[in-house]
Amino acid sequence: MLRQWANSVVRIETEKRRLEILEYLMGTPGYEAAASLLRLNCQRLGVPSTMDQTIAALQWLEEQELITVRRHADEIIARITLDGREVADGTRTVPGVMRPDP
Repeated sequence: MLRQWANSVVRIETEKRRLEILEYLMGTPGYEAAASLLRLNCQRLGVPSTMDQTIAALQWLEEQELITVRRHADEIIARITLDGREVADGTRTVPGVMRPDP
């Protein structure tokens, strides 16, 4: 029972982290930001996030074609796609990303 609850918490945090990344990118100039800023934003909003968790979220979002990722020096830079913007604003749903509040 406790393990099932813990798995639910991890799933919810993961889905919320993905949504927070997309929403943050929506509000940035050029629709892009560094992974380190995305991690700090998630933490600020109460979504515990290590750099490994943030990078895993970015990789997953890229696989779903909701963001693109590039490297600049030693930093990972994420940029939201049109599909990602639709998920962030609630126009479209993707399993694995929490729906935004109305």
